[in-house]
Order: sequence, then structure tokens, then C-alpha cells
Amino acid sequence: MVMRYFIPVCLILSVVLPLHGADPAQNATAAGVRRVLYNFDGDSCLSTKANSKGPVPVNSDDVVRLIEEVAYDGSLVDTVLVCINAQVMYYPTKVGTMRGTLSTAEERAKWPPSEKQRFENLKQFFDAGIDPYALMLAEAKRRGREALLTFRMNDDHGNDFLRTRFLADHPEWRLGTEQYRGSGAMDFGREEVRDYTFSLIEEAVQRYECDGIELDFNRFPNFFRDGTTDERVAKMNSLLQRVRMMLDETGRKRGRRLILGVRVPSNYGRAVPTPETCRQIGCDIAAWEKQKWIDFVAVSEFLFERGDLPIEQWKKAITTIPVYGGIECTKGGGKKNLTADEYRHAAKELLKHGSDGVYLFNFFTSREGGENSYEPPFEVLRDLQ
Repeated sequence: MVMRYFIPVCLILSVVLPLHGADPAQNATAAGVRRVLYNFDGDSCLSTKANSKGPVPVNSDDVVRLIEEVAYDGSLVDTVLVCINAQVMYYPTKVGTMRGTLSTAEERAKWPPSEKQRFENLKQFFDAGIDPYALMLAEAKRRGREALLTFRMNDDHGNDFLRTRFLADHPEWRLGTEQYRGSGAMDFGREEVRDYTFSLIEEAVQRYECDGIELDFNRFPNFFRDGTTDERVAKMNSLLQRVRMMLDETGRKRGRRLILGVRVPSNYGRAVPTPETCRQIGCDIAAWEKQKWIDFVAVSEFLFERGDLPIEQWKKAITTIPVYGGIECTKGGGKKNLTADEYRHAAKELLKHGSDGVYLFNFFTSREGGENSYEPPFEVLRDLQ
């Protein structure tokens, strides 16, 4: 069932007005070519805003401004991706568990300020009948950008506010017992897990007026407790085919094809992500392309920017749809987020090695540092080519 929420009249009117300017992004995505894809985590963006220090209240204008910041006239961002889950869903869900709702009072008292503020902000939005993620998607489309959901396939942060009823009722379906080592992640070897995941994806797509969805296999890149590679691949293939069929059916009702993208698993940075390492994990990306289930592939590191993505290998394996190289936001080791020049250099290297565009992940996280927060280099979004 599609769940609808009230959106202020001014925003409804803005959606039906002519698109913002004559931005070439609309033509680019219609042709299947994207220059810059920008991923919002759906989390930090609901507890931070421009020129603020630390977690703060946000309103509808702040949410709309998030899109304005990245999809301004002259920006090369063609595609905006909005994340709506991390095992839990970020909206009132009939299939899964909404974020934070299974935490105890004692656990909530220990939440960091960012989680307390985010929880309160979303409560106020939904209590008022406003869905902030719908606002983001609508504003992206108003500005002529492709507006996609992005779905974390097996988030393993394992915090109490990411606790789901599904795993609470079936702890034996977890991949492990330690945080970041499977306690928050599901075993996709179980048919029940694959059915549940499909239902969550279907609910999200039917809820939101999006152009499609990306399945993020890089958060986190671990899906099976056991089984041979071929067994893993067969089970994940069945899920991908099912998602593609659902998107086709939904797209027919909406009068257009809905996009299915994938962000491939990276093996936690232990090795560069290649088509073969992905297949060993259970994700046979080349087979998905051959079956015409997917429309683009995003290849990224895990968390830290290393500048060693094997784009050439991916371009040889994936020949009929775009391959986008990802740029992570920091090089690690306590260093700050990448500077504008570091982003420019990383993009230049990716494009030089054949990447069809640039994928940005966690670009905004410099706003998460409390008193040490600072603004991301939004101006670089016009230069990544």
C-alpha cells in the first residue's frame, strides 16, 4: 500500500511548475548517462543543516535546501540518491521496524546527541504528516534531477536504535554475534531473509514517487553465513530478478521504466572490489547486466578513499550499462574530509581510467563534528568532469 503524507501547499505547487532552469542533467539521465551521483544517507541530513554546529532541529525549508545545495544551477549532479534505511526503516513502515522504536528508555537516555535530535526531528515531521524524504525527492525532480532511493542491503552497525523486530524475533538469522561482525546483519542464505528484504524494497518503491532505486551492497559487504559461491549467487540472483520484475510492474503503472542501480560490495577494503570478489560474496554483477536487470553499477571503496579502484576491470566486465567510480569522503587516520582539490584529483583519476561518471558518498559528513563542524566544498560539484 502506498502511504501518503501531507506536503505544504507551496511545495506541491513548486513540483508542478516548470523545471528549474534548462539544466542538461535531465537530458543526460534520460540517455542513461550521469556525470555526478550524490548519495544522501537519510540520517545526518535530518539532524544537521547549513552553517550549524552540532545536531540541530530541521524543518521543511531546511530539507529542501539540502537539494538546493547540491543541485544548483551549474552543478554537475545529475542524480540524487536518498537513503531510507539501515536495517530499520526511516519512516513509519508496515513491513519492518522504524528507526529507534525498539530501543528501551534506558538505551534512549544513552543515545548520542545526534541520534536524540534526529529521532525528535523525524517524530515532528511525521506527527505533522510530512515526509521529509518525499520533500527531498520532489525537489530533486523539480530541479530536473533523477531522484532515486538507495537501500542499504545489510547494514551492520548494530546500534540499539537500528534494532528490528525481524532479527529480535529470529536471532538465529543473524550473521554473527559481535557488533560490526554480523550482530546487526542478516543471513541471505535464508529464504525468509530474502523475502523480508524484498518486501521492504517493494514498500519503499511504492511509497515514494521516485525514478527508481539503488541497492547498496557496500553497506555492509557480507551476506552469507555459508554455502558455495554458486549457491550464494543463485540465491542473490533470485532476489535481483524479483526486484526487477517488481520495478517493471510498478513502472508500467506509472508510465515509465524505473531504474535499478547497484553499489557493489567492496570486501571491507581487504582487497580492491573486482567482478570476481563481488561474485565470491554472492553478487554476480556481470550476470545481472546480461539479464538486463540493472541500469548502472557504482564501484566504491569501503569508508576510506584509497584511489585504487580497478575501473578498467569493471569496464571490461560491464559493457552495456554505465560504471561509476565512487569517491569516499576521507582518507582516514583522523584526517579531515577531502578538500575540493582532493575531490577534483580523485574525479580526474577515475574518469581518466574510464569511469562513466563520479559517485559521491558521505560528502556532507564534515557537518557532523559538533563544534568542529565545517561546510562541505559544494562548489566542487561544478568541477568533477
